[in-house]
Amino acid sequence: MKKAIVLFALLSVFCEFLFAQNAEPKILGNCSLSQLEKKPYSEWYAKNFSAYEPNIQVLAALKKTNPTKYMVKIFFGSWCGDSKRELPKMTKVLEKLSFPQKNLTLIGVDDSTEVYKQSPQRQEAGMNIFRVPTFIVFENGKEVGRIVEYPTETMERDLLKIFARKEYTANYFGYPQIIRWMKDGLLTDENISARGLAMQLKSRVSNESELNACGYVLMAQGNLREAITVLRINANLFPQSANCWDSLGEAYAKDGQKDKAIQAYEYVLELDPKSENAKAQLLKLKS
Repeated sequence: MKKAIVLFALLSVFCEFLFAQNAEPKILGNCSLSQLEKKPYSEWYAKNFSAYEPNIQVLAALKKTNPTKYMVKIFFGSWCGDSKRELPKMTKVLEKLSFPQKNLTLIGVDDSTEVYKQSPQRQEAGMNIFRVPTFIVFENGKEVGRIVEYPTETMERDLLKIFARKEYTANYFGYPQIIRWMKDGLLTDENISARGLAMQLKSRVSNESELNACGYVLMAQGNLREAITVLRINANLFPQSANCWDSLGEAYAKDGQKDKAIQAYEYVLELDPKSENAKAQLLKLKS
């Protein structure tokens, strides 16, 4: 039995080593199209680029908007399934428009907890990148629109609305309000009613992952007070979600609010008595 356990342990270590050796290295910071066209990224980039055929009529309308006056900045994760699917679609559309490569900027961001949705040079700072990919369109240095994670219709139709300055609202309707509250200082006000803010967002937030991702981005940026408020809002919107309370407990713990972290994790166990993470965190916090 001991030999079997040792062999199993060795096999597990060997498998982890092979996975690490074969794992696709993350693209971080500025990236060129030629980089995506080479292995290992070409495995998904070339395939999805070739498979996408933009609508000819929409492309004709796009060409009439004088696309060359715009700059497009794309934040993506080479590790992200949504980026692998949507990024090639956008570059295919831009190629069909003969969009100048000098007007296109590609920036890879990380997925590790400490630098979540950040690039080494921090090009995303101030850009409010909560989801990837995010496609931002600029004219004369001013943002005129963005497509968040995936198009609301099709990539070329969404881009046409932005280029033609038609009414366009990107996915994740709660983010614009969160950004306004951040600018107004509401998220750092100690007297703020998280429940009141949650009621304002109730019709705009479709699932818990939207604000949860936002909270983790803010945590990674070091904006703990803002992150806590966002995660409190999320817990008010989805009070029966153990995951929401777990995330809030993590934010409280990082901010040194031990008692509130303990309360959050204890509530996680009420909702999900089998949560091993909550048990481990409570043991750590109470020791």
